[in-house]
Amino acid sequence: MTKRPTSTAWYSPPQLLRTGVRVAISTVFGEFADRRIAIAAADPSGPEALDPVHDYHDRGAGDFWLDYLADTGDGWDATYAMARLVSARELRPDGAAQPLPRGSLLILGGDQVYPTASRDDYQARLRDPFDRAAAWADIGERGAGDLYAIPGNHDWYDGLEAFIGNFCRRRRAGGFAVARAGAAIGGRSTQQTRSYFAIRLPGGWWLWGADIQLTDFIDQPQVDYFAHVAANWMEKGSKLILCSGKPSWEYCEDGFVDPSFVGFSYLERIAETAGHQVSLVLSGDSHHYAHYVGDGRHYLTCGGGGAFLHPTHHLPDHIHVAQQAEQPARGFDLARDADGRPALYPDRATSRGLTWRNLGFAALNWQYSATLFVAYLLFDWLLDSRAAAAGMGSLAMALASIDTPGAALCTLSGLFFSSPAPPILFAFSVVGYSYAADVRANVARWLVGGGHALAHLALVLLSAWLAARGAGDHGRWPVLLFAAVAAAAASATLFGIYLLAMLNLFGRHWNEAFSSLRIARYKAFLRLRIRPDGSLEVYPVGLTDVPSEPRSSEAAPLNPALEPYLIEQPIRIATLPRLP
Repeated sequence: MTKRPTSTAWYSPPQLLRTGVRVAISTVFGEFADRRIAIAAADPSGPEALDPVHDYHDRGAGDFWLDYLADTGDGWDATYAMARLVSARELRPDGAAQPLPRGSLLILGGDQVYPTASRDDYQARLRDPFDRAAAWADIGERGAGDLYAIPGNHDWYDGLEAFIGNFCRRRRAGGFAVARAGAAIGGRSTQQTRSYFAIRLPGGWWLWGADIQLTDFIDQPQVDYFAHVAANWMEKGSKLILCSGKPSWEYCEDGFVDPSFVGFSYLERIAETAGHQVSLVLSGDSHHYAHYVGDGRHYLTCGGGGAFLHPTHHLPDHIHVAQQAEQPARGFDLARDADGRPALYPDRATSRGLTWRNLGFAALNWQYSATLFVAYLLFDWLLDSRAAAAGMGSLAMALASIDTPGAALCTLSGLFFSSPAPPILFAFSVVGYSYAADVRANVARWLVGGGHALAHLALVLLSAWLAARGAGDHGRWPVLLFAAVAAAAASATLFGIYLLAMLNLFGRHWNEAFSSLRIARYKAFLRLRIRPDGSLEVYPVGLTDVPSEPRSSEAAPLNPALEPYLIEQPIRIATLPRLP
C-alpha cells in the first residue's frame, strides 16, 4: 500500500544531503550542458506565425478566465486542497460579489514538486492529487482546458529531465516529426514544447512564462525567442503579463541587487523596447502572497500552491533597487487594501506569531535532533577517552566532584585541547554555522557563525557536567548517553531560538525559520478575468485551513468543505490606450 507523501522534512540530515548532492550536480550540468539550449536547437523559432495552440485571443465574446498557481507538489494535503479549488467548476470566495468560473488556462508558476524533481515525485506529489481533484470535480481527461508550467529551482534538480517529460511532451509535426499530444494532468492538456512560452490572450493581452534556470540566467535562445515574439507576433501596444521564476524585487535590498532581478528586468525592457506595456508581473518561489506596485505595474508574489508557508513580516513597505550600469534605480511600494491594510497574506501579526513555534524546533525537527545526539555522543566519547588517558578514569569521574561551572569548564577545556579531534569537530561546526548564516558581509558572517558555534559548544560542555553531577555511580555510558540527549535537545532548541530571533528582530533567515515549521495553512492562488473591453481583474483567493486526508493512496479522500476567501479586493487593471 503506497503512502501519500507528507510535507518535506527539510531539516532531516539525509534529506539535506540528498538535496545538496542534487543541487551540486544539477548546477554543474546546468552551466555546462544547459537543457534549454538543446531544446531550442531541437525546436527552433522561425519567422512563421505563433503556434495556433498558444493563441487564445478569439475565444468568444464573453469574459476569459485563467488561473495562476505556484509552488505545488509538497505534502498531499495542501496540494490536493489547492487542486480542488482550481478544479471546481466555479468558486464563490468570501468577499467576492459573484461566482468565479474555473479558468480555461492553468499556469503553474514554478517548483511543481519538492524536494527534488523525479518522475516518481511528479507522479506522487503533483499528478496524483491533481488527477484526484479532477475526478472529484467530474472533469474528463482533458475537459478543464490547457496547462502551462515554468520550472523553478526544484524542477531543475534533475537537469529538467522530469519536467520536460511532464510538461513538454507535445510535439508539432514537421520534417520527420510526427505530431504528438501533450500530457493530461488533472483534466488539463499540456501544450508547451519548451520550458518557456508566450501565449496570446484576448483583449490585447499576452502572457510570457520565463525560465531562469538555477543560476538566475536567461539563456540567449530564450532572449531571442521573446525578442522575436515582441517584434513579430505581438501587435504594437500589447499588454503583457510576465511570469518569472522568482520575485526578484523581494530579494533586493539597499546596496544589493539580486542576480535574478537583472534577467527579469531585461525581459521587461525587451517588451518595452518593442512598444508593449508590462502591466502585471507574477511569481511564486516565496510561499506567501504579497502585492507590490511600481512604475505603474502590479507585482504579485503568490506561491501558495501547496509548499510550506513563508513569512511576510520581514517584507518592507518600500523596496529600493539601486541603480545598475544599464538600469535606473527602481522603487516598489507595498499595496494597501481598501481598509488600509498591507496586501500581505498571512498578515504581519500572524506571520510574526507563527515564528514563535521555533521554540519547539527540537520536537518539530526530531531527525535533526537525533543527528545532533549521535554527533554529541561521539564528541563526549572523545572527551571521555581523553579523561581515561589522563588517568582520571572517565569523564563522569573527572566531573562528578566539581561543584562550579567555572571549575568544570577548566577541566573540560583541558580535555578538549588534549587531542586534535574535538577542536577539528568544533572547527567544522564553525564553518557550517558561518556558511548557513544569513549575513552578506563576510566578517559579520564569521562572527555570527563563530558565536553560534561557541554557544552550542557551551551547551555540550554544560550538559556533560550536569550529567556527571546527576548520574552518581551509574557508570560511564549512562553519563555519556544522558549528556548527549540533553545536549541535543538543548542545542536544537537553541537553533530554533536563533532562527526566531534572527527573523523577528532582523528579518533574516525567513526561509530557514519557516521551513522548520512546515506550516500547511495559508495557501493562495490567483484567478484572472479579461473582460471584453480588454480590462483585467485579478482575484487573489486564499485558503487559511487545509484539511487532512487519509494517508493511504487507496483510501477515498475525505473532501471536506473548503472555505476560500478573497485576500484583498480584486485588482483592476484598466484598458490602456494602444501605442502609435
